Amino acid sequence: MNSERSPSSTRWVLRAIVLLLALAAPLRAQADLEIHFLDVGQGDATLVREGGKAVLIDAGEYPSIGRKLRSLGVDSLSLAIASHNHVDHIGGFESVLSSFPVRYYMDNGFPATTRTQQRVLELVRDGDITYLNATRRTVALGDAVLQILPPPPVDDENQNDHSVVVIVERGTFRALLSGDSEKPEIRALLTEDSLPHVDVLKAAHHGSRNGLTPRWLTTLKPAVVVISVGQGNPYGHPDPIAVELYRAVAGRVFRTDQDGAVTIFVNKTGCYRVTTEAGGEVPPVAPETADSMRNSARTRVRLSPRRACCKICRKGKACGNSCISRRYTCHQPQGCACNG
Repeated sequence: MNSERSPSSTRWVLRAIVLLLALAAPLRAQADLEIHFLDVGQGDATLVREGGKAVLIDAGEYPSIGRKLRSLGVDSLSLAIASHNHVDHIGGFESVLSSFPVRYYMDNGFPATTRTQQRVLELVRDGDITYLNATRRTVALGDAVLQILPPPPVDDENQNDHSVVVIVERGTFRALLSGDSEKPEIRALLTEDSLPHVDVLKAAHHGSRNGLTPRWLTTLKPAVVVISVGQGNPYGHPDPIAVELYRAVAGRVFRTDQDGAVTIFVNKTGCYRVTTEAGGEVPPVAPETADSMRNSARTRVRLSPRRACCKICRKGKACGNSCISRRYTCHQPQGCACNG
């Protein structure tokens, strides 16, 4: 049997390969930015991934963080950031730095005062990991960027008030993570920085009341708030009043003690969707809808909360929980559908 291909069959194979490559390129271009607010109990750990690169912001307290990262397909980190050096934020870095290749490590620059922090810094040194000072800088992550805001000068030795702040951006999308910032740091940030409106806010200090102010919320105007908190924790987090304040501004408030891990997927334009480990999902939010939500946000946080849309109607009008033609009259009571 003649095993040689005819010229026509060879051309067909080449065309098929070219077609597959042409199809694969846009698929990669459309890959989502992922922000995983991991469920690590009473602590913080956020994985940000795009363009084949991964950044871990805080690592919770326990070694189980390594297993969670592997389950998400993470085999190395471009950057690890400790917002500050409390054990519920850096305890897990002992496991991470021992088990994963990590290129850079950043923290708030406080001298080591605990055995956990000393051990983490020893692993950075012995692992030939480059230590970075938390200076104002931009970190590229594929076509997303991380804006690093160093802790502002605060006349306070409290580690919480020296948290590194990270703003994640892609297209029109923005998310802000501020570690365990309390009111002194929050007020300093509002004074010194021109903070943007954000789509997603990680609640500072696990939803504690000292982790927000009315001006903080009305400046950021988040559409989604995520509270990283452990079930039955001894601190009473999240504070019920703080939760109500978040709900008064944001369309949705998620809690890792109730919803499990919360993941944000963001496409290249800034349209995003939210999923939870418990199975909930918020429909995609388009950039123009997010802008409209921001522009119409209340300026007083005690007013009624913004309604989350279960369906955004762009080619018709909202009717109950679905969309209908604009030619028809809606006979359904108001539901969760919204006009786009």
